Amino acid sequence: MKKIILILNHVQAGMGSDEHANLTPSGKKSALGPGQTLMTYLKEQDAEITATLYCGDHYFLAHQAEVTKKFVGFAKKFQADAVICGPAMHYPNFGEMAGSLAKIFNQQGIPAIAAMSIENPATDKYRSEIPIVKMPEKGGVGLNDSFKNMALLAVEKAEGKETADLEKQICF
Repeated sequence: MKKIILILNHVQAGMGSDEHANLTPSGKKSALGPGQTLMTYLKEQDAEITATLYCGDHYFLAHQAEVTKKFVGFAKKFQADAVICGPAMHYPNFGEMAGSLAKIFNQQGIPAIAAMSIENPATDKYRSEIPIVKMPEKGGVGLNDSFKNMALLAVEKAEGKETADLEKQICF
């Protein structure tokens, strides 16, 4: 079974709204928030979310080096096969967090993807550097397809498969 780590901001992890945007890094050895939906699609491919790491997106932006070191260290310690950063949807701060972390995980040899919508400013910033699974625009349709695609791409990355053709279909 492939081990996937999910990275979320404070809102997606269920830790509150913007009043908790400075939440320090933490994690749970379970699937939180959108991870509950992802688990269904991951199980179909013999994979599971072994942990959800999260922090406030404002905290991340102010302490990138600290959060990155903790999250990468955790992923290595728990031998993650791949990391899913997001879904960041259209939220700019979470998009920056997801894009930045996915880029660093990949640089550290841990396959990572992000997921966000075209309206997120981080999509344009990171699309040439990391795989970003397409999410529907605010109010759009296709959320379940996005979750299926996130799971599929993460597992193929975890298995070391060539994903260029798949990325052309489902990523920006």
